[in-house]
Amino acid sequence: MAHSLRLELADGELLVLQLSRRCQLFARSGSHWLTIDGRDICLHDGESADLPAGKLLLEGRGQLEVRLCADQAATQHAWLRLGSHYQTV
Repeated sequence: MAHSLRLELADGELLVLQLSRRCQLFARSGSHWLTIDGRDICLHDGESADLPAGKLLLEGRGQLEVRLCADQAATQHAWLRLGSHYQTV
């Protein structure tokens, strides 16, 4: 069974996630800016990006879905840690 996490961000929200495994981020709606591993990425409706493990910063507006990459699916436990780094601007 595949697991995913759906998120919804509003204007001015910044979310920080610690990814312990590689995963894919899919923009279900809206526009989003993210940075991970020194790389900045912009996603719009229907676009996705494969992400390495590491600290992920998310900002934007709309819905996102975080999914494990196919080769990581066999070891699904503890793939995402949510921190308390949530702020609105």
